[in-house]
Amino acid sequence: MAVGPNRDELRTWSQYIRDSLIPELKDGSEVALATNILEEVRSFLYELRTTYVDVDILRYSRLHAALKEVCMMGDRWPITIVLPAKALLRAWEVRYGPLSDITTDLWGPGGRLEGLVKLTDSGKLSQDDNPRRNSSPVMTARRPKSTKSSWSVEGRNAPSYAMRSGHNGFNVGDWWIKPAAAYRDGIIHGSTNGITADVEGAYAIFMTDNEEVEIGEENMFRYWASHKESGCLQLIKNVHSRGLVRVLRGWRLCSRLAPKAGLRYDGLYHVSGYGVKLTVNIVGEDEWQYSFVLKRYRDQAGLDKALCHPTADEMDDWKDYKQTRDSISDDNEGVQSPTHQEGDKKVMDWMQNNAGQIGSGGFKTP
Repeated sequence: MAVGPNRDELRTWSQYIRDSLIPELKDGSEVALATNILEEVRSFLYELRTTYVDVDILRYSRLHAALKEVCMMGDRWPITIVLPAKALLRAWEVRYGPLSDITTDLWGPGGRLEGLVKLTDSGKLSQDDNPRRNSSPVMTARRPKSTKSSWSVEGRNAPSYAMRSGHNGFNVGDWWIKPAAAYRDGIIHGSTNGITADVEGAYAIFMTDNEEVEIGEENMFRYWASHKESGCLQLIKNVHSRGLVRVLRGWRLCSRLAPKAGLRYDGLYHVSGYGVKLTVNIVGEDEWQYSFVLKRYRDQAGLDKALCHPTADEMDDWKDYKQTRDSISDDNEGVQSPTHQEGDKKVMDWMQNNAGQIGSGGFKTP
């Protein structure tokens, strides 16, 4: 049997088809791929007929997912591509069973959720109740939907790597399923939104809900934070020190730049200005509100690199996590709607009513 492409080459092909070619075909009905690209895809599929592909290779490369998407939009692809794709899928299914059962072990070694644990309101720490981990010695019954929970990371006792400035080895566009996974890797300090900071200054901001306001300039935005938010005073220090902060956006953020799932690293930003004003919060109480103007640092990968995430592979893992957890309302998580939480009208009305104050001379910009 011919050797053919190795597992890494197969994965590259899968990502190329799902993240580049298919989105291009979906962009418009008149779009057609170049003849040379179609010929390359056709040749690749015919080479696959004599390439050894087992379940582990499929799980790693997600090639079966790529070919399934090709077949689902078959009217946009030539028959010389659709037919061999269907034949390969049938052969793999006969050999290995339902291809939908081939998923990544998110909680296993190297998985996106490796080491994550759940802290229930009873104070007991447990592994995530992943139904695919029946061999785990620590399993708990599913909690009632009303029970609140937070997340932590096993063995996370050392000082956080997040308390350092700069990229810290992360790349623009890096993506995580949950904030706790980002905390595990050391890009933020904590498993919820807010400011990562110590006495020296601030290092990262993870934004959700209504914390970002566009100000009409490219690569700039205004970050809102209550005086109750830990780290506001440290973030002010960055205005004077010119220290850069890492900015992460979550799927619940009311912003056109928010990822449609999970959370994503969007790069380094200068804190170019700040202000504070007494406002009325959404429950009618007086509250001091901080406002920070952030401008994206130029010497780094463009924001367009970040906006490519989550990729098709990352969305696979997000959806698999949601299916195995079977607790969307329990964790209050899901894929962002096109209207960015249009149901949260009370909060948005309050933001609009106070927008004039927030942008006025009531806030200073040093």
